[in-house]
Amino acid sequence: MPCRNRSGKRWSVRFANSPQRVAYLEQLAGVNAQEALPAELPEAPAEHPLAEMPGMLPVIGRSLLGLAGAYLLRALTESGTLSVQAGVGAGIVYALAWLFWAARTPATERVKTALASLTAVLVLCPLLFEATTRFQAIRPWTAASVLLVFAVFGMAISWRKSLLIVSTFATVAALGTAAALLLATHDVLPFTFLFLAVAAAIEASACLQHWLSERWLGATAADLSVLLATWLVTNPHGLPPSYAPIPHEWLLAAQVTLLAIYLCSTIIRTLLRGFSFTTFETAQCALAFAVSFSGGFTMAPGMAVFVLVCAAACYLVSFALLDREDTPSRNFYTYSTFAILLTLAGTRILLSGTMAAAVWSVLAITGICLGGWFVRLTLHLHGGIYLIVALASSGALREATDLLLGSALWPSEHPVALWSGLATATVAFALAARFRIPGTPSKIRQAFRIAIAASFVWLVAGIVAGMLTGGYHIVFGPAASHAYCATMRTGVLAGLSLLLAWASTHLDRPELSRLVYPALLLGGYRLVATDLHQGNTGALFLSLLLVGSVLTMLPRLKKSWS
Repeated sequence: MPCRNRSGKRWSVRFANSPQRVAYLEQLAGVNAQEALPAELPEAPAEHPLAEMPGMLPVIGRSLLGLAGAYLLRALTESGTLSVQAGVGAGIVYALAWLFWAARTPATERVKTALASLTAVLVLCPLLFEATTRFQAIRPWTAASVLLVFAVFGMAISWRKSLLIVSTFATVAALGTAAALLLATHDVLPFTFLFLAVAAAIEASACLQHWLSERWLGATAADLSVLLATWLVTNPHGLPPSYAPIPHEWLLAAQVTLLAIYLCSTIIRTLLRGFSFTTFETAQCALAFAVSFSGGFTMAPGMAVFVLVCAAACYLVSFALLDREDTPSRNFYTYSTFAILLTLAGTRILLSGTMAAAVWSVLAITGICLGGWFVRLTLHLHGGIYLIVALASSGALREATDLLLGSALWPSEHPVALWSGLATATVAFALAARFRIPGTPSKIRQAFRIAIAASFVWLVAGIVAGMLTGGYHIVFGPAASHAYCATMRTGVLAGLSLLLAWASTHLDRPELSRLVYPALLLGGYRLVATDLHQGNTGALFLSLLLVGSVLTMLPRLKKSWS
């Protein structure tokens, strides 16, 4: 800063920061900074808790005046000055005006905004409920339309300032009033489609990152209403007489609409906008499919076709668009999980148990083969899941279990399922041995191999036990003692554990070593639970001899397979 000395010449002093400049000026003025400041600043007096109350009184007063205006319209309508239709229309416009005023309030005045929104709700909701149920001046479809306009109007006018208070009040009021009218009028369709429309509006806003916290409100109302409509139509007693008719076509439209809303929203947010799957989206998509499936078995095979198309789309999205390093892995796993779940559900709805098991067997072989060919662990795992589900649904695993742990005799009740299951498991086991996915997490890889090997080994053991017991009765007759059949089954399990220990090393199949102890434990279980209670000393001697011999020989192989 320029200054003059005593001789009148100008000179300048430059300071790097304001504290130095202030200190310099104080020095020129002859003021000591420490003396200029008081020793202790007085504390500001604490405000009284009711200090803000005078400012709130006008806000509360305006809300009461708003309710007074609503009651004035009601009095004019009841006295006949206004017709019912005119009074209802004026009340609706009056409530929308209050909601608009709430959105015009500055965003910082939250209490004022909340009271204005609450006034709009208190004007509209009782008005619509009485006009629909008591005076019957408007039909349920009209009431649903008014509530939809109220909810969407609240979202629209609060969009620019992101006033969540206004949007939430309008949405909750519309959904709550619709639920009350549904229960009062027993007319499900108008308010079901209202819930779906509100949910669609919320999801459209969510795609633009607005009103994310409101998504569960619309989703819950839409799910429950469609589920209620489905139950009313498909329950054994039929639609109650007090309810308005629900045509099957309308119900199917509601189910498809529910699916379409959340599928489109999820696709837009995860694929087009690049957001990761949220917990809400995962749970809601699953619930939407579950609600639709609740009526899909008895109503529309077209629902199964739609589900299978969605499953194919999920597979395509997973491996064609999301199987890259620059995309969130959560999206890939979520889409691929939905793909296999939808495939299982769609085929089961569309096909019978035997045909569905055949399709799942083909998918199991295809998944394991493609997973090994393209080095995709996810496809490998899906193939293993398809295999287990196919063997369980066809009855092959149950047949093998009865032959090995139960008392079923050969031939089995469903030999075709047993042999076809063995063929599928053999091919799957061979492909899993042929294709090994490098670089995958060891626990996942081991779990997959163990599951495939266990299904193959279990079916082989069951068939061997069935053939041994069947041959025994062929040789000694149907009346021969069943105690020796129990011994044979125990011997198969004991010998299986020994064979698995040997094969895990000599055939380079380490996953087989994980099955040694389970097979041995099952053999011990049969010995204690069945063989000891047969009452045949000779058969019990053979059972103890077989299990004891295996226990003696296993430690010799431990170093090679453990």
